[in-house]
Amino acid sequence: MLITAFSLRAQEVATGESAVYGAGSGPAVLTTDELYAGLVLHTQGAGFTVRRAVFKNAERARLWGADLVYLRHPKEEKTSNPAYEDGRPYVYGKVNAFHMLRLLTGGQTFHSSKLRRDAVRFSTSWNLGPSIGLLKPVYLLIGYTDIPYDYLATERYDPQTHFSDDIYGAASWSNGLDELAVVPGVHASFSLDFEYGMVREEPRSLSVGVAADGFLWKPQIIADRYEQNQLLFVTLFARFEVGKRWND
Repeated sequence: MLITAFSLRAQEVATGESAVYGAGSGPAVLTTDELYAGLVLHTQGAGFTVRRAVFKNAERARLWGADLVYLRHPKEEKTSNPAYEDGRPYVYGKVNAFHMLRLLTGGQTFHSSKLRRDAVRFSTSWNLGPSIGLLKPVYLLIGYTDIPYDYLATERYDPQTHFSDDIYGAASWSNGLDELAVVPGVHASFSLDFEYGMVREEPRSLSVGVAADGFLWKPQIIADRYEQNQLLFVTLFARFEVGKRWND
């Protein structure tokens, strides 16, 4: 009788620990480090993110991270040459593609704990840091002489000399990588973070928030003769990450 009761009690404990910590996880230990990587989708583009968290205590963590994101001008609109069905789409008036490299530090506050495998941990986080704008010139396939073209040449787009009748389509994206121009700026963001996942040491995270990137001068994405460029970009974003958690 005593052996049976002890066996049932051991089974209850094992079942409880499996529900809270995962099968085979053993007792919960406060982790000290997290590393995440994933995708960022925002209202003017997309990119990649990596983030490191070091726990200060059970309620707060210090963050470091980096984002590399592509940002479109709000007025960008793709078009194509109607005379050529196989012409590659391009954005008329766009002189540079614009990317941002953000180097970030911040903090995270945990508002609820993930006590069960199927639960969700809710937290808020903020980030600040430099935002390094990278302008890459746009290259197009220019037709000579008149339609139908005799030949195509890859040229850096010049709104003063290249017009819609001259443009066959977009050239390869790799053109212009050796002509990058840097625009220094700053970044700030705030997000609501939801961590889920069945394995405690391999968390998954969804974050939604707002970000602001401001620059010392206006990055010229669209030629000034067509649209006004801006110093400040405010975007809404969703961040999807997978991670690793451990004790240091």
